[in-house]
Amino acid sequence: MSTHASRKFIAIIAMAGMALTTPALAADLWVPDDRGSIKDAPYEPAFSWTGFYIGGHAGLATGNTEGAVTAFGPAIAALTATDYTMNGGIYGGHIGYNYQMGKTVIGIEGTFSGTDIEGETTCLVLLKCQRNVDWVATVVGRLGYTSGNTMFYGLGGVAWGDVQTNVGFIGPGLNFLSGGETHVGWTAGIGIEHAISRNLIVRVEYSHIDLGEDTHTLNFTPVPGLFTVPTEVDATIDTLKVGVSYKF
Repeated sequence: MSTHASRKFIAIIAMAGMALTTPALAADLWVPDDRGSIKDAPYEPAFSWTGFYIGGHAGLATGNTEGAVTAFGPAIAALTATDYTMNGGIYGGHIGYNYQMGKTVIGIEGTFSGTDIEGETTCLVLLKCQRNVDWVATVVGRLGYTSGNTMFYGLGGVAWGDVQTNVGFIGPGLNFLSGGETHVGWTAGIGIEHAISRNLIVRVEYSHIDLGEDTHTLNFTPVPGLFTVPTEVDATIDTLKVGVSYKF
């Protein structure tokens, strides 16, 4: 074999060897990752607040109430005026819808809560004036700012509340005047929510509820219909609630 042919043959053998060893070399250089490759990891989309939700809440409430018999002139109104605090618990449910646009979330929510909010004071020397709120309902708009799974929000809207007034003697607690009305007012508040999973959301919320002023027609309970006493009543409540929601 000539020198030129020998060189050509050696070159072909070297090229073939390189072709055969390159995949093996590449295999030797690859280091497996116990976590799996990025390509193999399942796609996990970012959390979205958009959607319907339903949930429950419970908390504490404190407030203030004022009242007076104003139908018989300023002297009687001043004599019968009362101003005292109310305290108790609040518990109920909520349902709503959120829509997310970037980091902004807008929504609407309705709530209905039972309460045991009540208070009392001495009035007209020997009498006891007592007032309680049996339930509260709200329909509010919400505006929030989200950072991933956490959202800070404000709320505002309409509030309704069933407020009852009782007047009785100190001691035995027997009421001889009773009446109430469903008040309509407004509410505003702030809160924070955190999604602990794609469907489960927890919250802490503060809200102020002003149920406004309304007339309670107090009936003489020992003999119903014998006479009535119109009383102007005002009530405000501050609530602090924790809640949990399921997002669909």
